[in-house]
Formats: sequence, C-alpha cells, structure tokens
Amino acid sequence: MARTIDAAAIGRSAAAMVARGAAIAEHLQKVNPLRFGQFIRRVELAVRCLRDVVRGDYRLPWKTVAALAAALAYFLSPFDVVPDFIPLTGFIDDAAVLGLVFAAAETDLRGYCEWRGLDPTNYF
Repeated sequence: MARTIDAAAIGRSAAAMVARGAAIAEHLQKVNPLRFGQFIRRVELAVRCLRDVVRGDYRLPWKTVAALAAALAYFLSPFDVVPDFIPLTGFIDDAAVLGLVFAAAETDLRGYCEWRGLDPTNYF
C-alpha cells in the first residue's frame, strides 16, 4: 500500500509541474520580446556599473552594490531555488530576483546612466 501512496503523490507532483510549465509557457507567449532586450541591457548596465565601482571610478551606496552583486551572482550560479537546467522555469527565479533588485536600484542606476552619459530610456 505504501508504494501506491508514493506513486499517487509522484503522479500529482508531476501533473502539478506540467500545469505550472504550461502556465509559464502561456505567459511567456504574452511577454513583449522588446522587454527581454531591455532586461538584458539592464544586466549589462549593472555589470558595467559594478565594474566602475570596483575600479573606484564611481560611488554607489553599499546596499545597492551588495544587492546588485548578489543578484548577478545568483543569476550566474547554476545552484538556485529552481535549477537552471529545467526548461523555461529554470531562469524565471533568476529573472525575478534581478527584476526586484533592478526596481529597488533604479534611482542609483539612473544616476549611473547620467554619469556615464547614457540614455536611461534604453534601460528603463
């Protein structure tokens, strides 16, 4: 009987995972492809900003530096809440973390754009 319960639990988990994957795939079809390019540009901006901070060319609050560095490390790390090798869903948690940090650091990143002479509308 224990095997029956375990098989049923596995079946329910698999069905839930398939349903979640289908919902995510449906949502991704609705996402404007231009926003993906903007997201990638924000990642590049954050990397450039951190590079200038490390070099001592630009100053940011330590909280912003820590948040950006941690979010980028999480994005690059293969070990996270949802493993990156899972199709579609693997990078969603990474994107969510980066999105939250970018939203929190937007004012500082806009200031960096001004300092660099970049047009912030390309990134925000």
